[in-house]
Amino acid sequence: MNNHARTLNLPTRDFTVYAFADDAPHTVRADCELAALEQAPVSCYIVVEYPNPKPGQRFLAMTAEDDVFEIPGGHWSDDAQRAVAALKKHRADIHDQQHKRKGAANGH
Repeated sequence: MNNHARTLNLPTRDFTVYAFADDAPHTVRADCELAALEQAPVSCYIVVEYPNPKPGQRFLAMTAEDDVFEIPGGHWSDDAQRAVAALKKHRADIHDQQHKRKGAANGH
């Protein structure tokens, strides 16, 4: 449990987050989805379903700040798999850009 939840005496529950590398599930106890992602043992994502959504916004696949994402981010969709696929593609695009910048900085 994170210090924030403990200090404020917030209720916590178990969240299942999934590793970007292999979609392996991890159970994390936290007060909210973002806190669960921040406490995950590896870079992970979570899919949240929202009741009574706006069109195109039933599922949110989201991630916390990590070695690829400089800030938390996510993708919306009416389909959970499409939301995850969009988030993974976005992550891969950022990762590719980071490697291109590092290569250019090193004269490659």
